Amino acid sequence: MRWSLDSLRLQAAVIGLASLSMAALAVILIQDALSRAEQTLLREAAQQSTSAASELGQQFRERASVEEDPLAALPIEAQDLSLRGLSGAVLRAYEGVEGGFLLLSERRVVGYSAPTRAETKLAPTEDELQMLLQIAAGLGDSGRTATHQLAQGTDWLVFGVAPIENAGSVAWTLKRLPGARDPVGERRRWWLAGLVLSALVGLGGVISIGVRLRRGADAVSAGLARLESDLGHRLPAMGGDFGRIAAAVNRTAERRAALEATVRQQDRLAALGKVVAGVAHEIRNPLNSIRLGLEFLQRRMEKGTARVEEVRGAMDEVDRLDRILARLLAFGRPALEDRVLQPIAPLVDRAVAMVHTQSEQKRVSILVEDGGAPPPEADVDGLQVEQVLVNLLLNAIDASPDGGTVRVGLFREDASVRIAVSDHGSGIPEGAREHVFDPYFTTRDSGTGLGLAVSREVVAHHGGSLWFDTDARGTTFTLRLPVRRGGR
Repeated sequence: MRWSLDSLRLQAAVIGLASLSMAALAVILIQDALSRAEQTLLREAAQQSTSAASELGQQFRERASVEEDPLAALPIEAQDLSLRGLSGAVLRAYEGVEGGFLLLSERRVVGYSAPTRAETKLAPTEDELQMLLQIAAGLGDSGRTATHQLAQGTDWLVFGVAPIENAGSVAWTLKRLPGARDPVGERRRWWLAGLVLSALVGLGGVISIGVRLRRGADAVSAGLARLESDLGHRLPAMGGDFGRIAAAVNRTAERRAALEATVRQQDRLAALGKVVAGVAHEIRNPLNSIRLGLEFLQRRMEKGTARVEEVRGAMDEVDRLDRILARLLAFGRPALEDRVLQPIAPLVDRAVAMVHTQSEQKRVSILVEDGGAPPPEADVDGLQVEQVLVNLLLNAIDASPDGGTVRVGLFREDASVRIAVSDHGSGIPEGAREHVFDPYFTTRDSGTGLGLAVSREVVAHHGGSLWFDTDARGTTFTLRLPVRRGGR
């Protein structure tokens, strides 16, 4: 068990480490994918911005060289209006790009246009203008187009600036990438937090499983250890798989206790049977001699030399002793001498008829119920089964109140026949229940304590079983006999 627990803890640790590793790997992969996507967007935006700025610069030079309407001769407002149409025509081919021209001497933007943007404004912001001036100052006399990237919150601003020779101005463009620094916005952080949380929950679940496994295994181990010295101990109720294991262990312990009790009882019955058989054999011969002597005395009494009543009482006592001895012999070696397949209902009817006198004396009615099913048959010794039923009926009549009812149920169940004899008495006392089938145990003044012991022995020789259920509302003795010999 120790190796098993260590193995479970090792597996839990491995699973937890794997969960954290998977979460970390997922975070790394997501960050890498986001970084790659961001770089791709910036690269494409830079290409668009520089291309658009170069084209704007080219168009400006062509427009400025028109002789009949030189651009420089126009007022600033007219230049702005003229260049706005030019930049709008150029930038219409560049999705999401805005731009215009920056007059360096006056630090002023003219010809601003954003033809493909849903939201437009008249000019760039002051911060954007300062950035344009810095980029233009950095160009100097290089004559090359420059690009610059500016982070603004979660957005990227990608500028493209192209110098215009001999014009004292530059062409500029701007590509805005809203949320490019975090393409999925706040959701990305929630996803990452969810991944970490799921990893922690998984780790917590693994730890919880490990703790429950250890506690359950410890409880089962402790219970089994105690069962070795205390057969009456039962494992406490638990939930989950260990609960089913504990229930199975408890059922096994109960069956073991029941089997041991049955074995002890059978040992007692076997020993008692041998003793009773020997005693009965020794007593029967003297009883025969006594009976012969009494018969001789009876004949003398009939001649007037003695009183017949005195002898008849002695003979009745001898007959009673003989019946007791016969039952003792039957208990020691119950014989099934006439076992055949036969209907059970006639046996029940004859047993009820045999106790008719006792039931009338106590005004107890006997009701036989068969549930309306076809009459069952079984391979039994009819006389022995009748005697068992008579014993059960006499006990039920004795336990019933005056004017009460005894019910006899006869049922067919698969490969067996079930007979139930129920009374409505006060039930068997708690202290007497475990001794009901013990030989010589009785709660009746006139009983011998062998009726139920013999009955159970007869039923056992048939391969059946006899048990009882009792409470304050009455007692039911149930007899189950196999239909076929050797069946269950």
